[in-house]
Amino acid sequence: MMRIQDNAAYIVKRIKDIWGEKPGKKILQKMIYIIENKGIYLGYEYELHFYGPYSGTLDATIKFLSADGVIEFDYSGYSHLMGINEEYYEIEPNKLTEEQKKEIDVIIKHFEKKSPSELELLTTIIYAYDHLNEKTEDRIISGVQKIKGSKYSKTQIQKTLENLQYFNKPIEK
Repeated sequence: MMRIQDNAAYIVKRIKDIWGEKPGKKILQKMIYIIENKGIYLGYEYELHFYGPYSGTLDATIKFLSADGVIEFDYSGYSHLMGINEEYYEIEPNKLTEEQKKEIDVIIKHFEKKSPSELELLTTIIYAYDHLNEKTEDRIISGVQKIKGSKYSKTQIQKTLENLQYFNKPIEK
């Protein structure tokens, strides 16, 4: 069995282990963005994309891991579900402390019941928040609407704004 140290593969494995189901590419993108916004740097830079924050580097890493046979894709449903080829590979994190690994598990568990769309909205809110000078509710909502158009209602955005507390991102009055 070959031992692989890679944080993206590690997160794929932890999501599968904790949620009991393989993550899709969109969920992986959003969960790594969330983990990094909780202060655990995994090495991926993000930019704005159609589905919210997106890392081209993460996407390339997943493609390389797939080409090497480490990550296997299941294309049977609506999403590209990823699993680890555990018959041949043992996955370990790359330079993460025990405390960071425990925190990653807590974060993954915290967002277990969220759909890809809910994670998209949350990460877009975080992205908008981080790029605004004025971090008021109205400005954040306006920023999300500018990015997403009418995909999410004002009520959906307001409800999801409550998650900013989890990231220690206060909303100004």
